Amino acid sequence: MKRLLLSLPLLLAATVAVAQAPIWQRGRDGRFELAIADIAAGSTLGFWCSAYQVPNTAIIGLRNILLGGQLSDGDHYDMRFVIDGQRFDLRGIAKDGELMVSPADANMELRVSELLDALIAGKEAQIAVPAKNWRSRLPLDGAASALDGVFDVCL
Repeated sequence: MKRLLLSLPLLLAATVAVAQAPIWQRGRDGRFELAIADIAAGSTLGFWCSAYQVPNTAIIGLRNILLGGQLSDGDHYDMRFVIDGQRFDLRGIAKDGELMVSPADANMELRVSELLDALIAGKEAQIAVPAKNWRSRLPLDGAASALDGVFDVCL
């Protein structure tokens, strides 16, 4: 009983620390400028810009534990974002359990720029992969500071 009472404050402190962890984070790892969000248990959404190699490449990647096993490598799937009622469909390709979007032309670059602007200004969002009947709420807490300029040298 004494151990339980002694460990209770530590458990509460750990719970508060986890609850306050930022959803969106920004960083650089030597090759990539990135913004990444933990959107749900086992789900991450990342925006990578390989600004330090030629050619510069923008990548949006979605990884989900349950969805990953349903994606066939090399197959194309739509990654759908709905932000404040506005829909953005981006065509991606599955690779190693992750769905990735990389703009290949000026039209796709424009769509990705519009998506980033909507995420930065947005209040409410959702992400989905309609072909696999998967969707998740997309928290936008911290998205503005994490995403601002992440693709500046890639698009």
